[in-house]
Amino acid sequence: MALPALVSLLALSVSAMASYGQDVSVLVAYHSQSGNTEAMAEALAEGARSGGADVAVKRIGEVTQEDLEAADGVALGSPVHMGDASVEVRKALVDWAYELGFWRSRGLMNKACAVFATGGAPSNGKEFTMLSMALGMLQYGMVLVTPYGGLGASATTGIPEHEKGVGEHEIEEARKLGARLVEVARLLKE
Repeated sequence: MALPALVSLLALSVSAMASYGQDVSVLVAYHSQSGNTEAMAEALAEGARSGGADVAVKRIGEVTQEDLEAADGVALGSPVHMGDASVEVRKALVDWAYELGFWRSRGLMNKACAVFATGGAPSNGKEFTMLSMALGMLQYGMVLVTPYGGLGASATTGIPEHEKGVGEHEIEEARKLGARLVEVARLLKE
């Protein structure tokens, strides 16, 4: 009698573990010109998937109200443009407020968010770009998720050792941020 009960309990545990994480949805939204920010977006999405999340990756202009409403976590990425996020990303943050109605509805409040950026030189404004995007998302009452010891994930793409764009250690940083975004989104959703 005890063995069937143990088998049933084990089956329930396995079932619960299999579904663990599928309850979290992440949107990775980005603007990319050269493909470098897109590479970081894909790596961040990979990390989020490794955490068990359902992930949508979209260019910033393709993000819909439904995408944002469905997401438990939102990662936002941009190349550095004159020391700030690109115009496309800045415009999207404003559009989410007014055109999509998130300022009045407070529909993004308490959702996890993360930021990532790419720039050509070691001190090319990546920190300012990430801070700018983070401030925009914090205005919605979102909860900023950071990697340990940093503001977000970033890549320096214009120096000789990165002739192919984003380096493997930067891809790994983005993966780790994606996994952490899922972890915090799950905690906020509980």
